[in-house]
Amino acid sequence: MSVSVRTLTASGRGGISVLEVRGAQAAERLGRLAAERLPAAGTFALMHLRDAQGELLDQALVLRRASDAFELHLHANPLVVDRVTDALVPEPSQAAVASANVEERARRLLPTAPSEAAARMLLDQAEGALRRGWSRLDPAAASFDAELAQLLERGRVARFLLEPPRVVLAGPVNAGKSTLFNALVGTERVVVSAEEGTTRDAVHERVLLGAYAVELIDTAGERTLPGDQNLPERAGQELGRSLRAAADLVLWLVPAQGPRPRAGDAAAAGSNSLVLLSKADEGEADGACDGTPALSVLRDPEGARASVAASVRRFFDLPVEPWEAGSAVPFEDGIRAGLGELAVARGVQAARDLHAKLGHALLDGRL
Repeated sequence: MSVSVRTLTASGRGGISVLEVRGAQAAERLGRLAAERLPAAGTFALMHLRDAQGELLDQALVLRRASDAFELHLHANPLVVDRVTDALVPEPSQAAVASANVEERARRLLPTAPSEAAARMLLDQAEGALRRGWSRLDPAAASFDAELAQLLERGRVARFLLEPPRVVLAGPVNAGKSTLFNALVGTERVVVSAEEGTTRDAVHERVLLGAYAVELIDTAGERTLPGDQNLPERAGQELGRSLRAAADLVLWLVPAQGPRPRAGDAAAAGSNSLVLLSKADEGEADGACDGTPALSVLRDPEGARASVAASVRRFFDLPVEPWEAGSAVPFEDGIRAGLGELAVARGVQAARDLHAKLGHALLDGRL
């Protein structure tokens, strides 16, 4: 399929909906909707999206992750999201994907697999692992509940493999965010300076933390700005707050020698935040004994990388090794939902009937 659209934000109430637009014609399709020039790879732009008749669909923050991959940060109105999706992907293309069997759907995802573990997992499913696993499920067997729970857990982990979480680096100015960003990316992607307010925009890269890919975003540091001065930096701070609100995880960096965040601070404002102590190489980390990870990026970049990877895994409750050769993995939302229905089916016969019905529909392309 030339263009695919996928919702990245969780269902439920919220102020922002994030769509991933990916494919060979993603830039062309999006360019038809946008009044402004598309941003360069790794950068953001605020754009006005209009339909073929010129009607405004939404004002969106557009991130270009690669030449053929974008994120659209839209207002969280289901009607807006549906209209933008319909404008980007004609219905026949969506139907063509739905009609493919599960092995073909896995093969179609292989070229865009975010990591080696994701590619290996998909290759197993393309070779029939999920179909075999589904066929072995027997609602009358004593092991049914345990096998079903294992499949559901593999499906949960697969979401993180195939849909890299958005991880935002945030914190006060000069907390070492850009230094850590460069260490995780593996190159001097961001200018680092002792001068406060150097980072005034958001910088985005996909990075590999162990077996998992994440969408890493470096944001402007937080500090109080006087009056109407430092307008570019103020805009960068506002963009950073917007990105934190839509993030799956915010890593809030605090210098090891500085004060810890207080209740009400940005780091404590949401359940999607973890505090990391930075610049631990500059002396003894005050209060590091409370278990907060302390990073010495300049002295031990590999150790800092490993610590961040471990923190991300703990936050999302992910195993170190997400892939086991030959394992059946429900890698699509529809299949995971079907397994969830099986989990609450009442009675062995009802579960058997549902198992047969869902297997035919989900595996053979009638999603």
